[in-house]
Amino acid sequence: MQSKIILIIAIPTVIATGFFLLTDFSRSYPSPNNEKTSAKSTINPYVKEYSLPHGTWPNGILVDKNGSVWVAGSQIHKLFKFDPKQEKIVETFQLGTQDEHSGVSRMVWTMVEDNEDAIWFSQMGSDPIWRFDPNTKRFDVYHVSAAPFQMKTDNTGNIWFTTLTVNTVGIIQKAYLQEQNQEYKITEFNLDSDSLPSGIFLDEEYVWITMINDNKIIKFLPVKDANGSIIDINKIIEVPITKENLIYSPTDMVILADSSVWVTEHGTSFVSKFIDNFQNVIKFPTSQNQYQATSLPFWIKGTKDGKGFWFNEHTGNKIGFFNTEKMELIEYEIPSRPSDGYIVFPLTIATDPTNDDLLWFSEWNTDKIGVVDKSIPIPFDLVPEKDEIVFLQNNNEKSDNVWITVNIIKNQSFIEENVHNMVWLNASSTLELNAGLGDMHVNFSTNNIDLTKINEKVKVDILLQNITVTGNQTLSISATNGIITKSIFFNLIR
Repeated sequence: MQSKIILIIAIPTVIATGFFLLTDFSRSYPSPNNEKTSAKSTINPYVKEYSLPHGTWPNGILVDKNGSVWVAGSQIHKLFKFDPKQEKIVETFQLGTQDEHSGVSRMVWTMVEDNEDAIWFSQMGSDPIWRFDPNTKRFDVYHVSAAPFQMKTDNTGNIWFTTLTVNTVGIIQKAYLQEQNQEYKITEFNLDSDSLPSGIFLDEEYVWITMINDNKIIKFLPVKDANGSIIDINKIIEVPITKENLIYSPTDMVILADSSVWVTEHGTSFVSKFIDNFQNVIKFPTSQNQYQATSLPFWIKGTKDGKGFWFNEHTGNKIGFFNTEKMELIEYEIPSRPSDGYIVFPLTIATDPTNDDLLWFSEWNTDKIGVVDKSIPIPFDLVPEKDEIVFLQNNNEKSDNVWITVNIIKNQSFIEENVHNMVWLNASSTLELNAGLGDMHVNFSTNNIDLTKINEKVKVDILLQNITVTGNQTLSISATNGIITKSIFFNLIR
């Protein structure tokens, strides 16, 4: 359950807005010169990384229904099949001729598997959609208005896609009898100019699209002809409905088993939940990172059990899992860094249909892919003593001091020899788009705990000062040992 600090005050705060999205990256971080494919798991027990050939620049990644991992290079124009059991690349396929794209980066953003086991992926350039049949090893190329930014397969086998650069939503359908001369029929539907459609979520018969530039998500109903072919889409609802529930550059969304709607805000450090039939939104900040950079949450993937979702942090050096039953965020540190930089770009993520605990990701600027295993227990827990604190303020002065208490608990999974036995506490909030605290001060009675020196738990008192809140805001208290971070949340309500 989400904890609450309810602050009833009357002072407005102006929060600056911002937007940052890299759609055509300029490579600035060289990759390590490592041609081998190898596992690196000693630094972080929750994350394994595997090196790809030097200069691959991997982006699009997919785990097929058999558990094999497919990844495409943006500089080395190849498609790789990786076997997680053998921990190595087992097949490599050239995209076009070797010299056709020599020295040219063609970003491969998205990959999906259709109902016939074929792999579809997009590539920026003149031939933007590829279809690969793993059985026949055959490639087919299809032309559309621009390279898809995201693709999703619906229950009938149709593939939906967004084109970020030309503002369309498209669908790939099996051709019908009167169109025997083609195997697939591709149709695109125009959206608002400069809306920058990004993510797709398929909800039964509906199609949801996130609009980065319009700061909206839109629900569409597909329109079919007499033959059952989809020929148009009609707008059903546009969110946000009011100015009070604005979201900033949403890149992706998911609707979970409890019908809750979650969005990644790429212009912020937040993941957000719509409530009250889209009338309101609750925002949850990611934890602070050592570079104080906006983490830019990107893609979002729900788990099969419907109890949470994964997301990648574009510039936060972490992969996040949000447990929506416990309302807790676990973030896994990515061990690698580019050789001359500080921020790794995990640009694309893929769930494993054979294992709900695994999340795969590509590291565009380190020539690696990685996998997170959330089944491995963490050595500590973070628990609030009270779920709700009510604070009343009726004048125009900033609030008085507010105290909250949390407990750091040493879990049974703690290993004495673990080098990561020191836990630090920090705070983040939705008061600033980069998860900063604004004018609020958060002081801990102790902000570092050595797990080897406590029996079961240690109580930490936290003093909140100089609180000024406009609208509904969220405070996050996080505990980290440097490789894994757990965050709990408190509502700050005016």
